[in-house]
Amino acid sequence: MQGTMSIFDDDKSSIDKMQNSFKNLIFEIIYQLIQGESFPLIVYALFVTIESFQFFYFAFSNEFLPLWKVPSWSQSFQDFFSYFMIVPHLKYIGFSSFVLVLYIIMGLFMLIIVMIIFIALKAQQSSVTKLSGPLVILKIFFEVLNYLFFLPSLQLFMHIFYCEDNSNGISYHIYYNDQQCYTGNYLLHVFLSAIACLILVVVSSFVTMTFYESRFQPSNPLCKISGRDDLKFLVFKIVLVLCFTLIDVSNLTILTVIILTLFSVINFFSFNKSSVYLNYYYAKMLNAQQAIIMWTVCMIIFGLIVKDTYYEGAPYLWVFGCPLLILIVMLRKEYRYDIMMIDSNKFDSLNQAIQQLQYLTKFLNYYQSDRNIATLLDGFVEYHRTICKRDDCPCQAKNMNQKKIIKFIKNSKVLNQDEELKEQYVVLVYIIERIFVLSLTRFPNCTELRISHSLFLMEKMQSNQQALQELVAADSEKPYLDEQFIVYRLKKLIEEQMFENSKTNRSTTAGIDAVNELTTENNLREIRASIEKSASLHIEFWSQLSEDTPDLGKLYEVGTRMMYVDKILDDSWKRILKMNLDVPPNLMMIYSRYLVDILYDKESAEEVLERLKNFYSVNMDRGKITNNINDFPNESTALISISAEDVTFARIIGLNMSASKMFGYSKSELINRKVNILMPNIYAQVHDLFMETYLQTFESRIMNRERPILGKAKNGYIFPFIIYVRYVPSFIHGTQFFGAMRQEKVFKNVAYMIVNAQTQEIENISAAFISMFHIDLNYITKKKTKATDLIADFQTNINEYLTKQGAEVTIEFKNRDQQVKGQFMVTAFEIMFKDQKLQGYNVRIEQIKSEKSLLNPNDQSQQHKKLAAPKFYFQLDQTQITMQQSAVAQFLGEYSNETNFQMSAISSVKQDETFDFSQREQQIKDEEKTPSSNQQIEEKVDLGFGIRTVKYMNGQMFDIDEFKNQDDDSESENQENDKKLQQQQGGLQQVKDDDDEEADGGHANIYKSRRTFLQFLEESRSVNQTSMICFKWSALSLIVSLAVLGLLDYILTQQLFNNIQSSYIIMQQSNTRIALGQRILWQSNELYRLNLLGVADTDQQVVAQKNNMQSTIDELRNVQQDIQQTASGSNGLQETYMTVNSIQMTSMDNNGLIQKQLQDINSATSQIVSKALALQKSNVNTFVMGNQDFYFIRYNLFNDYYNATLKSAYMYTQDLINLAQNTQTLLIVLVVACVFTVVSIPWIACTFNFVSQNQEEVIKLFLEIPLVKVKQLFAKCEAFSNTLQIGDEEEANQENDLSFEENEEGEGIVEEFGRRKKRKKYKYDSKDKRNFYIKFMISMALLISYFIAHYLVASNLQNSFYLIIQEMNSTCQMVPQITFANNVFRQMSVDYSFPVLNQSSITLAQNFVTNLYNLNTNMQKDHSLNLNFHNSIYNSYFSNIMQAGACTYVAPIANVSLTDCQAFVKGIVDESLALALSRLFEDLRTLITIYNSLIVNSSTSISGTVYNYSNNGTQNAMTSLIHTATALEVNSLQDIYVRAIFVQLIEQFNQSMSSDLVTNTTTTVTIFIVFLVGLVLIYLLFWWPIANKINNEIRRTTILLSMIPLNLVQRIRAIKEYLNRIHKVDQ
Repeated sequence: MQGTMSIFDDDKSSIDKMQNSFKNLIFEIIYQLIQGESFPLIVYALFVTIESFQFFYFAFSNEFLPLWKVPSWSQSFQDFFSYFMIVPHLKYIGFSSFVLVLYIIMGLFMLIIVMIIFIALKAQQSSVTKLSGPLVILKIFFEVLNYLFFLPSLQLFMHIFYCEDNSNGISYHIYYNDQQCYTGNYLLHVFLSAIACLILVVVSSFVTMTFYESRFQPSNPLCKISGRDDLKFLVFKIVLVLCFTLIDVSNLTILTVIILTLFSVINFFSFNKSSVYLNYYYAKMLNAQQAIIMWTVCMIIFGLIVKDTYYEGAPYLWVFGCPLLILIVMLRKEYRYDIMMIDSNKFDSLNQAIQQLQYLTKFLNYYQSDRNIATLLDGFVEYHRTICKRDDCPCQAKNMNQKKIIKFIKNSKVLNQDEELKEQYVVLVYIIERIFVLSLTRFPNCTELRISHSLFLMEKMQSNQQALQELVAADSEKPYLDEQFIVYRLKKLIEEQMFENSKTNRSTTAGIDAVNELTTENNLREIRASIEKSASLHIEFWSQLSEDTPDLGKLYEVGTRMMYVDKILDDSWKRILKMNLDVPPNLMMIYSRYLVDILYDKESAEEVLERLKNFYSVNMDRGKITNNINDFPNESTALISISAEDVTFARIIGLNMSASKMFGYSKSELINRKVNILMPNIYAQVHDLFMETYLQTFESRIMNRERPILGKAKNGYIFPFIIYVRYVPSFIHGTQFFGAMRQEKVFKNVAYMIVNAQTQEIENISAAFISMFHIDLNYITKKKTKATDLIADFQTNINEYLTKQGAEVTIEFKNRDQQVKGQFMVTAFEIMFKDQKLQGYNVRIEQIKSEKSLLNPNDQSQQHKKLAAPKFYFQLDQTQITMQQSAVAQFLGEYSNETNFQMSAISSVKQDETFDFSQREQQIKDEEKTPSSNQQIEEKVDLGFGIRTVKYMNGQMFDIDEFKNQDDDSESENQENDKKLQQQQGGLQQVKDDDDEEADGGHANIYKSRRTFLQFLEESRSVNQTSMICFKWSALSLIVSLAVLGLLDYILTQQLFNNIQSSYIIMQQSNTRIALGQRILWQSNELYRLNLLGVADTDQQVVAQKNNMQSTIDELRNVQQDIQQTASGSNGLQETYMTVNSIQMTSMDNNGLIQKQLQDINSATSQIVSKALALQKSNVNTFVMGNQDFYFIRYNLFNDYYNATLKSAYMYTQDLINLAQNTQTLLIVLVVACVFTVVSIPWIACTFNFVSQNQEEVIKLFLEIPLVKVKQLFAKCEAFSNTLQIGDEEEANQENDLSFEENEEGEGIVEEFGRRKKRKKYKYDSKDKRNFYIKFMISMALLISYFIAHYLVASNLQNSFYLIIQEMNSTCQMVPQITFANNVFRQMSVDYSFPVLNQSSITLAQNFVTNLYNLNTNMQKDHSLNLNFHNSIYNSYFSNIMQAGACTYVAPIANVSLTDCQAFVKGIVDESLALALSRLFEDLRTLITIYNSLIVNSSTSISGTVYNYSNNGTQNAMTSLIHTATALEVNSLQDIYVRAIFVQLIEQFNQSMSSDLVTNTTTTVTIFIVFLVGLVLIYLLFWWPIANKINNEIRRTTILLSMIPLNLVQRIRAIKEYLNRIHKVDQ
């Protein structure tokens, strides 16, 4: 692919270069895709229909269904339209299946993106056209993307955002109610879906803006001028999906309808009034689509209006209105009379001009096929004729004559247009062209107008040259992206058409005539500029190298830019050769000299010179193939250009000095003069008619061939010359005729005259009449001389004169005292024009030589006079003298060998100081007669004596003479050293020569030519490949290692928090196990109490307690299983409890004997469960103190088992504390990452340094070039550059040869260059090296910041979990402690001697209330301190239950009504949990106080009934305490309210902890994804480019060796050794 590139692109930033390269690459791919065949119109009709159905799916969505009011119809429509979407089919599947489909569709799009990248990468290596398969797939995808795939795919990608908040403020997906949004992995799905949406929108927008045919093609429905209307519809579809995804349409129906209405109206009027679609029927289809869409929106609005009424006709109206609208749109003849009636002479706005021109150009395509359109346009022509009053209006007859119409029709036939064009059509085309010109005159910066104009010029005017210039002008106005692509494509089409034309025309002339002159001029200008810049860079390069301490970094930078410009120059040269463009000879000479003097490429220079010779060898003058007026001064052939434009018709618009000298004029005297001033009168009168006739018919027998004619000089005399005339249409200079003229050298006395056929008078004579017949122009003018006066029988013998041989005539003529008599050969030619009678005769009179003079003896002395010596006139151009350069002047010279040359012709242009060097030459010849005078002359000739020449270089002035003297001294010194070395080495020299030859044997052919040498350097690999491979693998290893460390950090962190969460849960479960065991004991005591009261098994209280007991047993069994599974593999004492029989379980046999057995905690819990189940299934009357199962439960849950569960819970808490305190894992990963980063810095720095040394090693080879040779190279480049600046191409070809030829003395120089004892001092300050280290440190800092950020985030969360452990432990202990206290009170009320915790229950109960108060205080105190560390969910719930109105939250979880909760104990629970806990504690205190009073005083009264269970009244009173209201209140508070509240509180904490962990996981995943993306970007945008850049720099530095002349390369040992190493690596 050949992209547009300026020679100064190397000065642009890398981002601009990459952007332009990427843009041109994508443009080339789209260009190739458009080239293929499109689908037929019926297929696009199907696409448009499906696209409309997709829109109707949203119109009949669930949110809008109530507006249609007819469920059967609307639901059927919804079901039908949903078939064309993807999301409706995923509604009833699981979220995982939805995600699977989501990623499958994403994968398909990624395949397309990968295919585009693949095509782009392949396009950089070869032509895009070779990738036919991928191009076809890509074309089909682009064809159907916006029609079929865009809406379903965009809705699928956006469906992940289809969420709503529940009553708790948590967002859940609407379709998948169990899936919480924006948490955990869901956030990853959201992130990828957002990227997919962005890619889809960008690709679709780009395809919409560029993927269409901008030229009119009847078979292509997608022909359109612009894609911006389609982009509006694309935006409409995007907004449609966003509305139904991100907006709650059900609650914001009016807002949604307003948005849809706004966009539907905008799109309807855009498509209804737009003229951008060139295919008439496809435009109708789109108009119908937009009409139906707007009709649908109107029906939705109507349904919204009648929503609260009983009207149900909206669906029926919609169904019957859609086909009616389609019929109206398709049958409607839309003629925009308002646009056509706009006065094009005075547009009010740019929009008016664009609308009218687009409308007219669109209808112009159907002028030949549609009679109605033709009639309409004919009417427009007549209307325009009435309003157009301008002189240049095409409607006026003088501007649109018959010849212009015939010419246009003929050109159309030549271009294979089969239609028979009407004259009215031609007039219309010119009117539209004039409207374009007027519009661009008023709005010159409008790129849209210029692009439309270029299309019109291409298609209708058949003027690719003008079209190309419009595209160039449009490109300079900074167009938008879509306009840039159109400009790119149309330029490429024109260039390809030009290239095809040049290939089909075999002859050189035809090929050159078919070429676009703008392209030729731009290419030649670019080549000239490239040569100048390359020479300047070579001068700077050798100047840098010639410094005392050269900077190798700057040397490389200059060398890189130098090679870049050389490459651009070479590509430009190859391009013009490929397109067979016209290259002026002087440019060929300059380029060949550039190849020799700058690049030292003699082989390529010889090819250029050979091409120059071939051009000169063609059977015509060089001037015959010149197409550009600007090239006239560079041609030696006399050239003239005549305008064929109406304003400057037949006037001279260009000529060179040779042409003006031929006629004796100056250039200024002829410019803008009628060309007939250079013709004899008989021709001048009818020459305009000749030109008009040719422009009408393009038929001529005298064009494109050499023919002799007579011209008239300024002095009035005629002279013969040969002319070659060509017709050259040019947009820059207008339509014109080019003439190439030359005069043949004649050594005979020949005279010419023109005789009038009617009067026989001589009208014009040549200057030879003066010498032959002594007749001048004044004589024949005054005397009215006739032909018979000179040739007596001229009229009689005219037929003989008209023959090819002519006739011999004796002429006797006397003029005053002069008499002529002699034999002459007379030949005559009739002057007769087409369709006219005889005008005159062109008579040639040639003197026949004889030994005797025919002149009068008195005038014989004149025969011996010497011919006037040729004169060289040397002129001082005073305009070149400036104030700063008063001593510099430029001299212009002109050569003349005509005696009638008038010096006034030059002096009339400008006042010049002239000097006749012919006189000076004669004076010197006279003075050469004596030796003394000769000596004086020699002394005077030394005009340069005392003049110093200085050079401004690197900020200092240098004397060139001293500069050369230093070179001479250095060279002489080197030669002396060389002689000494040769004397010392003697016979060893031959051996070394043999060694050198052997060393070069493997690649000696590379020195044959620079081209071969350059090819060898380009194809060779670097010498030290190991260091580059090491650097690449080191970079990759570093990236992979950091990725592994990052992944390990992520995994370990997640594992740590999962372990913390598991430890929290097992801590809670261990306390829950205690609480459930105590609850089983409490429920057993409660059944025992009911048994004491004599309650039957069928009593509701007994049934409820047994059911609750069964639930508690099940819960305990499940909790124990969870603990066993979670705590498996525990260490220390916990493992002892889990696996070792260390818990003493006490039971009672049938005989009442106590038995003890050791069990592990799991077996012990299983026994508790089994005994509890046995109790639960037994009758209530079995709940007595002597029951074995009851005893087992009471004793163990009060003593050893209870102690074991307490210790187990404590150990789980300690494990959690240790785990939450342990930051070692996170710290180790951070330290390892930091250490690895610190270690990698010198590691990468060393590898990079090794790689950089390779480049430095190559660039140091230039230091091996002797300073003398460097200065010679510098001087040679400078001389060439000076020659270019002066502009003397001949001097460029005759410049003193400063090239160093092969040394005749053999290898002495080899030893000189190869045995330099001291290397030149240098510095190597590489900006790239500094930039690498800076970027490397920044990238490593960014990467290590990930680990630091991850550590800070994780440690902060870990610290939060650590600080709330004690609060959560207190919260978890509250229910077990309260239940245990209640059970102990019950047990001591029944039997105070029963051991509890292996001591008396009375003693233990004394501190119950204090301990419970302390526990509650610690819980609330810790919570107040941990507010900032808790999740808002937990804080909110805790605050709600601890304040008034708690029953609102307690009643649902306590399974009581709100009324009962608020009425319980005078609303104590509703007041707050804190008051309820205080009431419970105080009730326990009251009961214990009464109990203690009964022990002291048995007569103490109790508030309840005292039951007589035994003869012991005190015991009866104590036992009766459990039946009191206070005791029952404690039971209710404990089991109904407090237990439920704390269970829910723990559940809320778990939810908040899970939420925190999910947030942390989300944050961690996000950071990790950013980290991975950063790694990939750093590798792709930093490491990989750096490695490639270094490799390319080494290669470029190696290729830079090609700048050294080959003879020097062969003489420098260090370079040869390096090339040998390259050769060995390649092998």
